[in-house]
Amino acid sequence: MTAPWHRPPPPAIAIETDDDELLTIDRWPREVFAPHFHEEFNWLVPMRPGRIVVRVEDDELTLDGDHWLCIFPRTAHAVVHVSDDTEVLSCFIDDALMAQAYAALDPPPPILRRALIGGRGEIARGLALAWAEQRLPGGPTDAPALAHAAALATYVAGWLWRAGDPVGPSDRVGIRVRVALGALGDQLAAFLDEHLAEQPFPWADLEAALGVSLRTLQRRCVAALGAAPSELVTRARLERAQDLLADPARPLGDIALACGFATQAHFSTVFKTRLGATPSAWRRARTGA
Repeated sequence: MTAPWHRPPPPAIAIETDDDELLTIDRWPREVFAPHFHEEFNWLVPMRPGRIVVRVEDDELTLDGDHWLCIFPRTAHAVVHVSDDTEVLSCFIDDALMAQAYAALDPPPPILRRALIGGRGEIARGLALAWAEQRLPGGPTDAPALAHAAALATYVAGWLWRAGDPVGPSDRVGIRVRVALGALGDQLAAFLDEHLAEQPFPWADLEAALGVSLRTLQRRCVAALGAAPSELVTRARLERAQDLLADPARPLGDIALACGFATQAHFSTVFKTRLGATPSAWRRARTGA
């Protein structure tokens, strides 16, 4: 079966080896800062707080310690920025294994970009550490260890498809706000995270917390991010909703309230309008529930 992401190698782009490794501030190969590609899925998992910006074709993605990135094979990408405190496990997942896991999804999601991006950072770090223990040089090579490694690889491939988002927004609102607005962005992102469930959104409290007028905030957000603060709130609410929908047992009405939507009906309408599927259909495609 030909997977929907299969294509010829990008022309005039260097191919790099598919070797699992821990990337630290003093061990980032120079080659990763130039456009390159791999023949396997490249799973990048930040292991400590910090920021890494990766350009995947025409899409620039920013990660922090809570989010990971998995780049498709034969996809041109390059690291654009790494903060001094960043450590990243770079792991490689076999294309055939990812194709098998993708085919098992019901239904398989459309592939509209060349990377998966996901949250649930603590789970990702645990899986990546287990992966590295099996595959980095010096790891166990006895038969039971190899069987465990094969089972872990199968699980990780399925988890990446279930936990990652191949079609949603290319970056998290909180990360983009912090990168674009600096110290003001740090304050805004923290306020959004703390008050997102409140209905109506406490704009007066936000103005007091930031120490700037809403008019000034709107002007700076539009200039730096191309979106008004009200739009950022909506996007952040939808991002949180996608995270909560990963729990198949959580009622949709509860998720709606936790994300700041007044009713489940309003939540479903906004979600479908923005993401192209109802919350229940979106969850079913990713969890099977």
